[in-house]
Amino acid sequence: MAELHFYTALLAEKQQLAPQEASVLDEEISILLHKLKFIPLEQRPSVLLVRQDTGFQPVYNEKFSDMVQIAGGKLLAEKFDNPDILLIIQNNESLYGEMGILMEDDLLNRTNALRSNQIFIVQKSDLGDHNDDFLRDVEICAEIIQPKYFIYGRQGQDWVKFDIV
Repeated sequence: MAELHFYTALLAEKQQLAPQEASVLDEEISILLHKLKFIPLEQRPSVLLVRQDTGFQPVYNEKFSDMVQIAGGKLLAEKFDNPDILLIIQNNESLYGEMGILMEDDLLNRTNALRSNQIFIVQKSDLGDHNDDFLRDVEICAEIIQPKYFIYGRQGQDWVKFDIV
């Protein structure tokens, strides 16, 4: 498994500033990692994360990479990498009106995510924006990416499945 650079730095910072929070974070993340340790990396789904407020451009950074990896997936940097799962971070209610344009994208149209109807809308518009929400954001990702292993009750509250008709 790749190094979790962002998570390691966040944990070290919390251990200095808020040891109790660090303990809870470390314990919960350890549980997630332990549940998934028997799923080989090559069997983990690839995930493309896009944001509505950036014109559906892929989001790739160390924080999101760690979040998706802890949740049981592999974050992709580009649309042409053929994602198994498409996560769309919703910014406002106009998203549903814009979905047709997104679904007509030549690259996305041929992906495993669209062909297998694995499109999810994250209704938490600040996903990944606040370090204090890291665990919650990982849990959202885990419910979507590995639903057989994780149920946190966030479906319908923080995310929904987008069904292609």
